[in-house]
Amino acid sequence: MGAPETLKEEMEQNPWISIWVKPRATIARLVEDNPNRSLWLLAAIYGFCSLMNLFQSAALGNAMGSVGVLILAIILSPFWGYISFTIWSWFVSWVGKWFKGQAPFTHIRSAYAWSCVPITLNIPLWLLMVILFGHQLFLNFPDAHLLKDSQVLLLFLILIAKVILAVWSLVIYLNALAEVQKFSVLRAILNVIVAGVILAVILFVLWSLLIYAIGGSVQQTPTAYLLEGTFYQTLRRGL
Repeated sequence: MGAPETLKEEMEQNPWISIWVKPRATIARLVEDNPNRSLWLLAAIYGFCSLMNLFQSAALGNAMGSVGVLILAIILSPFWGYISFTIWSWFVSWVGKWFKGQAPFTHIRSAYAWSCVPITLNIPLWLLMVILFGHQLFLNFPDAHLLKDSQVLLLFLILIAKVILAVWSLVIYLNALAEVQKFSVLRAILNVIVAGVILAVILFVLWSLLIYAIGGSVQQTPTAYLLEGTFYQTLRRGL
C-alpha cells in the first residue's frame, strides 16, 4: 500500500505531470516556489513547435533542406519562445489590470509557459512528419490527390492530435491564469480575448506599414505576397 501512495504523491509533486489534471494547484505551487522554473526549457519547447509551423507556412524548404530547417528551429527555439512568452504575457498582464487581476508579470508568464507542457508531444509528431515527408514538408505541400491514402490518414490523425493538445493547453492556461490573477475562469477568458485583439491590431498595423514601406501598396513582389500570407497564418495560430 505504501509504494503506490508514494508514487502518487511523487506524481502530484511533479509539475510536468500534475499540470495536466491539476493546473490551478500546480501553478500556485510553482509561482510560490519559483515562477521562473524551467522557463527556458518550456520556451524552447514552445519555440520549436511555433517555428516549425512558421517555417512550413513560409515554405522555407525552397531555401534549405529539412535537416537545415530542423537545425535552425532548434537553435532559434529558446529565444523565439522566450520573446513570445514575454510579449504575450506583458499584454495579458496589462489588460488583466483592467479586470482587477492581482498577479505580477512573472506569475502570468509562468502560467503561460507551463500551459505549453502538452505541446511537448507535438515535437515527436513534427519529427515523424519530417521523417515521412522530408524536404517536401517545407515546400508548397502537394494536393491531396498526390498523397497516398495512408499518408492522408496519417496527416488527419496528426491534425486531430494537435487539436486535442492545443485545446488541452488552452484549458490549462485559462485555469492557471485564473489562479494567479485571483479571478474566475470567465474573467480569464475575457483577459485573453481582449489582450489577443489588441495585440492582433498592433501586429496588423505594423505589418501593413512594413508592406507599404517596401512598396506593397503599389506593386507587391512574389516575396511580399509570401511574407504577407505567412503573417496571417502565423497570426491565426497565435504567437
